[in-house]
Amino acid sequence: MSKKTEFQALDLISAYSEKKKNPSHLELNQIFPNPTQPRLIGREDTSDLVPSMERLGLIEPILVRKDKGKYLIVAGERRYRAALKLGWKEIPAIITDANEDVCYEMSLAENEKRKNLNPWEVGKAIQYLRKEKKKTADEVSVLLGYSERYVKQLSSIARLDQKSVMELIISGKPLSVKNLEDLLKRKENRGGETISPRIGMSQNKISINVGKLSTKVRENFLKELTSLKKKYGISD
Repeated sequence: MSKKTEFQALDLISAYSEKKKNPSHLELNQIFPNPTQPRLIGREDTSDLVPSMERLGLIEPILVRKDKGKYLIVAGERRYRAALKLGWKEIPAIITDANEDVCYEMSLAENEKRKNLNPWEVGKAIQYLRKEKKKTADEVSVLLGYSERYVKQLSSIARLDQKSVMELIISGKPLSVKNLEDLLKRKENRGGETISPRIGMSQNKISINVGKLSTKVRENFLKELTSLKKKYGISD
């Protein structure tokens, strides 16, 4: 399958924008949040939307796909939740016939375009695409417009659990890539090791400084390193 076909999500955003002028009107009891949507934090917070929607109505329709007689939200879950709080019976919606995989990519691309997702949420979404949907880092980088290296960086952040991320938020620190990477290192008992090329050494060799690691962590690291060297036949 070509990338153009595989990543219809970007074209879907354009089609979505073009259809905003003539949306359908769906009853709210027919619409349901998508359990696999990329946004994980703050999806129920509508405090900023309720007042404006009460005053101005819904400026931008939500996007849904039909699934077994009901409609699952592709984009606009917070608008949907705000409409529920306002007691609306129906809501303007655009119905797409794109398949589930493309809709997930659409939701991720749309949220990322709006900067609605923090790096951890993007990392979890990338992890889902790579593990569950068998996407390569290169394919995901095309979808999001990121470098392959940055995609892998966000994938590693996804190893953090949501409780740890929430604790970082409560501490007042921003959910930046750096802060999340530092948190991951602490959680995985890492942070003192550095790996860098030794001067005059070929690019196939590295030097490893473990001096800042605790005794127990250093012993475990060296034990694993010895095992790897034996497995791959590496000599000092």
